[in-house]
Amino acid sequence: MTAARDRPRVLLLWPGGLFGGGANFGVPQLLSIAGVLERQGDAIVDIVDLDMERAFGPIDLKALLAPGYDLIGVSCYSSYDYLKVMAIGEELRRRGPRAWLVAGGYHASARPGELTGEGSPFDYVVIGDGEAPMLRLVQALSAGNKPLQRQLGPESLADPSLAHYDWERLDRYRPIARSVASQAEIYLSRGCPFDCAFCMERAKRDVSWRPLEAERAVEEIHRLDDFLDLSRWTLFVADALFGMKTTWRRAFLEGLARRPSRARKIWLLIRVDLIEREDLELMARANVSPGFGLESGDPAHLKRIRKAGRLDDYLDRMMAVARWARELDVPFGANVIVGHPGETEASLRTSARYLRELFLGDRRGTTGFLSVDPFRLYPGSPIDEELDQWRADTGMRVHRYPWWHDGDQAFLSEWVDPSAELDFRTTLRLRRELFDPILHGIGERFVYQGPARDYYRRAIDEQIALTSPRQYLHTLGMWHLWQGLVGGDDAQHPITGRPITSPEDDPDLPAIAQQARAATLDRLGLASGHPALAAALREVPRERFVSREDIADSARDQAFALSADGGSTISAFHAYVAAFEALELGPGDALVDLGGGTGYGAALASRLVGPEGDVLSLELEPEVAARAAEILADFPPCRAICADAHDTTHWSGASKIYVAFALPTLPERFHEAMAEGARLVAPIGEGARQTLTLFHKTAEGLASRALGEVRYVPDRHPAALSSP
Repeated sequence: MTAARDRPRVLLLWPGGLFGGGANFGVPQLLSIAGVLERQGDAIVDIVDLDMERAFGPIDLKALLAPGYDLIGVSCYSSYDYLKVMAIGEELRRRGPRAWLVAGGYHASARPGELTGEGSPFDYVVIGDGEAPMLRLVQALSAGNKPLQRQLGPESLADPSLAHYDWERLDRYRPIARSVASQAEIYLSRGCPFDCAFCMERAKRDVSWRPLEAERAVEEIHRLDDFLDLSRWTLFVADALFGMKTTWRRAFLEGLARRPSRARKIWLLIRVDLIEREDLELMARANVSPGFGLESGDPAHLKRIRKAGRLDDYLDRMMAVARWARELDVPFGANVIVGHPGETEASLRTSARYLRELFLGDRRGTTGFLSVDPFRLYPGSPIDEELDQWRADTGMRVHRYPWWHDGDQAFLSEWVDPSAELDFRTTLRLRRELFDPILHGIGERFVYQGPARDYYRRAIDEQIALTSPRQYLHTLGMWHLWQGLVGGDDAQHPITGRPITSPEDDPDLPAIAQQARAATLDRLGLASGHPALAAALREVPRERFVSREDIADSARDQAFALSADGGSTISAFHAYVAAFEALELGPGDALVDLGGGTGYGAALASRLVGPEGDVLSLELEPEVAARAAEILADFPPCRAICADAHDTTHWSGASKIYVAFALPTLPERFHEAMAEGARLVAPIGEGARQTLTLFHKTAEGLASRALGEVRYVPDRHPAALSSP
């Protein structure tokens, strides 16, 4: 604890953004707290943004904590940050046992007890705005009195003008900011008084709309521009609700039009029922682009979502805004939620028809783009607080709650049956059927030509990428993994009506997985000169051969472990291409696959050798071999046995052999077992230094040719270590 005569040293730490994606530059919420603590608390405050720090190399916590902080505040902005923040807190506690640790943010406000409960490394949690509670902690440090109350707040900053963004605090990050961040970020107001059912804003307690004065808001943008030079940036105004009051909104836009910033474009979120044509005209002059939380195109569903306001003409107003934006060449975005509690197939189809007309109905094209989000159940939202009632009213079912205590949060947060008549899997299927074509259509009809067109084009492309088979395969894989772990999802086959209990029962998985594999092969150009092998890689259902936890990634060009110790694996696509091309595997051939795992390589080979050929797979692990035998029953002419590859009696006289584990050298017994004229491909070497090698046995001896550097699992048989 600091002595009364010392200035308290404070560290404010941003742990990194959502999903590991593109970061924003600015952390304005921490800058505001820092300003209050220095001006009113006489504290020395540092800000560390771990997104930015990674640009300098691995995070060195010892160096970051070297100043010896008395108070460390960590942002637990969203529920996706919870596990990360707890891990960081534990490390901070270990390295700085005397420091007071405090967490704040949306999740901390919604679930304060999780951050101050038994075993938590945090001493305090801040609910709502952070300035006043953090100032009280600094004052307590200076006085030498540690507060007993662990949950602090809510204590709102009534006048945001008291906040101050000292951008110079981030000067260390200025040289690398553009290489890390996708856009800059600033807040011009706080709060949103509307009560949308899905939103976390209410967790902060004070939802009243509190803006900077309009002139001050324009000045803050220019101060950031002076610091960062926004000529290469888009600027995101991250307010929960921009410009709720018309007089403030227009004063701000007029001021910004008179004094434009250098930003390529300013992007902000506003309600569509607040917008008039005059606002869009001002936005066009001020180089501003609006985004709208539309949420649905179904009027009845909007009422269920509690989209309060002028709902009588809400959807008509959005149509008008789209027309005005097209005429004024103003880019805009709209977000909808698919699978919100109470959703039905009828509401989804109504919403899709509306969105098709909104974005694709004008033959001249659109200046808008669409974001289609799955519903996510956030703590602190009205649905969370009234969950039992929502369950009773809609039949919604939450399969894993709280989801933020587990890994795979991106999937688990979305694993919800929206209603009694619409389960998660059907929602996923309808999303693909109804909304994906609209996203692709926008990509073809986007006509905006103004500043930062590439920014909006990239946003459109990112949404289209989310419709890729690989993304859907990932979701299906996560569903099968967690269904296997915890069960409880009674999704039914759309034709038979029977429960989907395993990947083999899944009507959607084979086609999606095949499309995802095809995309991988096309992107990498694998087996492009070998049509039969390319077809085998596309068509053989790799998802059947991997463990449940790897179905989600089974279309990737990578190896997958089949046993807990990682000793048995399925090789990457490119490994089979290199080996089978070197073996010149073709119709009528006989192949021996040593270390064949669950039989994926054998199944691929069966497509190349055809019905007149033969494929034998040897696997050392009994459980893995048994699984191979079961799967390969569907792939004649394959056989799988549990055997030691070094027992060459099982394969003596073979003419084509693939070894799927690394050998220090080729054992003499392998050479002896090869038929004259035989080809054998094996990784030779140890550890990271391995070379895929082709051996060709002739009457003159054994010739070898290096095919390239590789990395395979090592041979698990002790005999390999003593073989000559």
